[in-house]
Amino acid sequence: MNERTKQELPIASAILLASAFLIAALTIVQAGRLPANKAFAGDAVTGLEGYTLITASSGFGKDTRPYEFCYVIDNHDEMLFIYEIPQANDKRVVLKSGTSLPGLFASARGAFKP
Repeated sequence: MNERTKQELPIASAILLASAFLIAALTIVQAGRLPANKAFAGDAVTGLEGYTLITASSGFGKDTRPYEFCYVIDNHDEMLFIYEIPQANDKRVVLKSGTSLPGLFASARGAFKP
């Protein structure tokens, strides 16, 4: 190695190191701009009169047109109702279940509340 090569080596490694830090910083900045994965609950709607409606797939039907349940939460009476449309062409809505939300949460915690 001659004298010129010995002088260029620290400069080249400094430039390479600076480039690596710059690329790492740009990667972190761009990763911060990625959209967050948002929770998704089908078509959730909150009404004006204290009712919340949430639709979700029942797991039955075709993949392209699955059957859905409609969950209705009554905020005034603290009740949860689950409705189903058994067949899309039937135009009937069937009440599958209804329960008290405080009782449901109490039983989930292991307590019993009538």
